[in-house]
Amino acid sequence: MLSSTISTAILALSIFASTVTGAPWKSPYGGQPKPRSPALSKLQLKMPATTLPPPTGLQLKFVGLGIGTQNYTCDNDTAPVGTTGALATLYDLGTRLNDDPMAQWKLASISGLALSLSSNTKLLDGYLQMSGYSKVLGNHFFTVKIPTFSLSKVQSTPFPLVFGKKNGTMDAPSTSCPGTKGEGAVPWLQLVDNGGSQGGVNTVYRLETAGGKSPAACTGQKKTFEVPYAAQYWVFGPAS
Repeated sequence: MLSSTISTAILALSIFASTVTGAPWKSPYGGQPKPRSPALSKLQLKMPATTLPPPTGLQLKFVGLGIGTQNYTCDNDTAPVGTTGALATLYDLGTRLNDDPMAQWKLASISGLALSLSSNTKLLDGYLQMSGYSKVLGNHFFTVKIPTFSLSKVQSTPFPLVFGKKNGTMDAPSTSCPGTKGEGAVPWLQLVDNGGSQGGVNTVYRLETAGGKSPAACTGQKKTFEVPYAAQYWVFGPAS
């Protein structure tokens, strides 16, 4: 399903590599990651359009690329699929894209491309490194059925942490990447504080999803199984 996307990605990586043969990639910021501004004000203006409740009065603090799996369960061959949440690593998109004049055009393709490369660690790592997205913010997981966004790699005390609850949902656009096996993209969401959030963040939007959707029935599935996905997590908090 994604063979053409993967081929395009491999070609792009090859072209890039041929232009820098014999020389390591150098950051345009002198080998050091550009310091993150208190708010991603430029990128916030380029947030993808949605029908979700807007982040009124809030400031964009982080944008993370989540790459991982949506996790599901089956009771028998015909019962609807249940969910046990998700597991994903969150990579920093916001630092690089905030000052990128092409950010608005890149946003729609990043998740699908990352998902298409996720089965090949070297290709995925190469893409993230070249694009400036390789810094890890933390992880997304579930804590007793509560969606959790732990930005434990961010150097602040306390580190940003959101325990969320769903406050809005919309179907992923028809142009979204359908996933590694054409399963479809999981919905876009708004999650708000469920209590206990910290580090100046309290709201998360799951946007630009790729893959991850569950099958309609359990026929042919194991009792527990995972569906690869990627998504962007836009993390907001009160103005600092």
